[in-house]
Amino acid sequence: MKIEKADYVWAVLSFITVGITFHYGVLLYGLLGIYAAMVLLFFYHIMSIRSRFADTEAAYGTVTGYRTEKTMTEYYYPIVEFETAENELISAVYDYPDKKKRYNIGEDVLINYSVNAPLSFFFAEREKELTNIYYRCIIFGGAAAVIVLILAVALG
Repeated sequence: MKIEKADYVWAVLSFITVGITFHYGVLLYGLLGIYAAMVLLFFYHIMSIRSRFADTEAAYGTVTGYRTEKTMTEYYYPIVEFETAENELISAVYDYPDKKKRYNIGEDVLINYSVNAPLSFFFAEREKELTNIYYRCIIFGGAAAVIVLILAVALG
């Protein structure tokens, strides 16, 4: 997941919403409103990912290495070299992290790259990974929202 300007705006508006709704004694409605805004923001992310890859070309690429990033966990970003339909040789780093090295260096893999921005690509068999995290957050957030609502009604 990449953090965009919309994410920062959402975070600030969430804090403001919590403060205002707490002040007026309607915090539950504020929290449900934040969840609704989160759902809208995640659908925005899903649509932007889909639009970015709406016009793609398939190509075989070769995994040439990995870029690693270590925070609390070590993440791997495969580096893939491939040739576009215009015979341009591209070497690009996959945008989405993985906790393991899925591909061997030198392995040929099927990718789809954006015709408009060839550095953006995804692995053909892993297309759903681009948006799954957003759907999971919507579902788990919805379950938490329903539990909070049930508890509020039962206790209030």
